[in-house]
Amino acid sequence: MKKRLGLVLIIVLGVLVVFSVGMSVFIGFQVFAGSTQLVTSEKTKAVPAGFWEKYGFDYEGFRRQYQVEEIAIPSSFDGHMIPADYIYAVEAGNSKNRPTVILVHGLGGNRYTNYPIAQYFLEKGYNVVTYDQRSTNQNTARYTTFGYWEKYDLIDWVKYVEEQAPGEKIGVWGQSFGGATAGLAVGYGDMDERIAFVILECPVSSMAWMIAAELKEMNLGIPVSYMSWCGNLVNRLKLGFSYQDAEVAAAMQGVRTPVLVINSKADDLTPYFMGKDIYDAVADDKREIWTVEESKHCEMWLDHNQEYRRRLDAFLEKYK
Repeated sequence: MKKRLGLVLIIVLGVLVVFSVGMSVFIGFQVFAGSTQLVTSEKTKAVPAGFWEKYGFDYEGFRRQYQVEEIAIPSSFDGHMIPADYIYAVEAGNSKNRPTVILVHGLGGNRYTNYPIAQYFLEKGYNVVTYDQRSTNQNTARYTTFGYWEKYDLIDWVKYVEEQAPGEKIGVWGQSFGGATAGLAVGYGDMDERIAFVILECPVSSMAWMIAAELKEMNLGIPVSYMSWCGNLVNRLKLGFSYQDAEVAAAMQGVRTPVLVINSKADDLTPYFMGKDIYDAVADDKREIWTVEESKHCEMWLDHNQEYRRRLDAFLEKYK
């Protein structure tokens, strides 16, 4: 009798273990699928409806005023092509050999949605490179990784510009999801010695936090910590890195590149603490932060345009 009862218990425990493992794997793959393909190339080919009107931007006039060269370079990471618009300042003619700013768009945008800020840098005499991030528009690379794999595309563009403009300064501006890309790139290897300055607007600072926040919003009745753990496990198995590897503040710890963080206390997508954590991680004498009180996510350019320009003017003048 005792032997039979023991056997039953072993079978029950075995079934529970198999069920638990199966459930964890299922949840992990669901979280993985939902967090690593947030956008697709097909769905980001067009500029969002009303975008040009919202920004008061004359797209056709911009294309007439500036020479725009379409270039695609191969990824040194996994071989996909990284398409970009190489836009020449009026003073440059068709020369790439001058100071250049690389622009990194946010999730759901594409290289064209950077045009309004591109015009600012062009007017300051910089050439501009604005490129499509992974799974966006003409960049068909699979998976979105909150900047972790995206940083390699940015690094490839930094190296390309270095070859075209040897000795000239290269700056980076990244917005939201693109801010994570920029932060992880400047914190990688010797990139903080090769990038002259970084401007981060409403940057994402934590893959783990963003995924947990989305899971919490879904209100599935399953502990968020458990779902995150499952997703993180599958992420490591499939892509070879964990959520913690995409912590931007940790990657930028002690970075010597001058950094300007722009954020808002009213931002409910990338909360104020994200930009502040990044600011706190950077070397004391090379960091600045401008925080507004009321702007929604990435709307400081619209709400405080003159102040935005003034802040950039002062920052660029200091580190030109």
